Amino acid sequence: MLPPWDVTLYQKLEISVGDVARSLTPANVIGQGWSGSVYRASVPSTGVTIAVKKFRSCDEASAEAFACEIGVLPRVRHRNIVRLLGWAANRRTRLLFYDYLPNGTLGGLLHTAGGGSTGAAVVEWEVRLAIAVGVAEGLAYLHHDCVPAILHRDVKADNILLGERYEACLADFGLARVAEDGANSSPPPFAGSYGYIAPEYGCMTKITTRSDVYSFGVVLLEAITGRRPVEPAFGEGRSVVQWVREHLHQKRDPADVIDHRLQGRPDTQVQEMLQALGIALLCASARPEDRPTMKDVAALLRGLRNDGDGGEARKVSGGARLDSAKWAAASPTKPTALPRPAQSQSQSQSQSQSSSLAYSM
Repeated sequence: MLPPWDVTLYQKLEISVGDVARSLTPANVIGQGWSGSVYRASVPSTGVTIAVKKFRSCDEASAEAFACEIGVLPRVRHRNIVRLLGWAANRRTRLLFYDYLPNGTLGGLLHTAGGGSTGAAVVEWEVRLAIAVGVAEGLAYLHHDCVPAILHRDVKADNILLGERYEACLADFGLARVAEDGANSSPPPFAGSYGYIAPEYGCMTKITTRSDVYSFGVVLLEAITGRRPVEPAFGEGRSVVQWVREHLHQKRDPADVIDHRLQGRPDTQVQEMLQALGIALLCASARPEDRPTMKDVAALLRGLRNDGDGGEARKVSGGARLDSAKWAAASPTKPTALPRPAQSQSQSQSQSQSSSLAYSM
């Protein structure tokens, strides 16, 4: 006999945990990560499709990730943050229920067949910019509208889910923390994903909302260039941030770093991309104090989308071509070791299969 379920639902949802649990088969897996798997499941009584995250085990790391998600997500309400419908747990299993978003992740859109620099189809700039605006607004809500502020701590393309119209939803709050006040607060445990982690993690200094800003800057560079955060072509220990800065430091044409599938677009779009490039590099500044807030970043990106000439963003980046040297100077270009998250053996093994628990089609 199965252990009884402890169930909490945050939305009006008629659900039988037993029926949902029977849907958690290999054929329904839509994503995997270090802590477990995500499944597509149907609620028989309503026919509604939901996403179900099943944690791999009841070890301490999984328990902490589960506690983080049910501690943070029920408190937040924003169109660009994935909605937690409820959870269920017993002695053996922990489940989280989410809205199902049918278009996978930004990482899948950019880097697999169907989009990006290697895919069969082109993800147009308007779509990429709209996604970036949505993520920026979601992070701005966490940082500026939640009291106390919430740090996501694992912002990356694979944790950005896409709805029916490619609206962006930030997901996977298993590493999220409430921002601490006070200069004497100790740094949190090392967390994040390789290539997205802010430099201050390597120094074990106090982690703030500006660390999420850095990770967002990497995501924005990813959307503009079509390149992954870390690629062998960049050189050992180097990321897309160093690759772009070195290109600009050499006074080469900034437009050359744009995803080649987006090149040849109208000049107005190219200028938007270059202004966004400047914003991304400011977000990815080496020093936290040099990075803008997510509230400012969201406003600047909205300005790009609403003003074809990118006038509002120019106040920050100063003009795409004229200020390329300034962008390059905002962070060192010499090779530096990228900070890596500490992993348990089980985390390391499962991340060899997938870097994210957020799902993709």
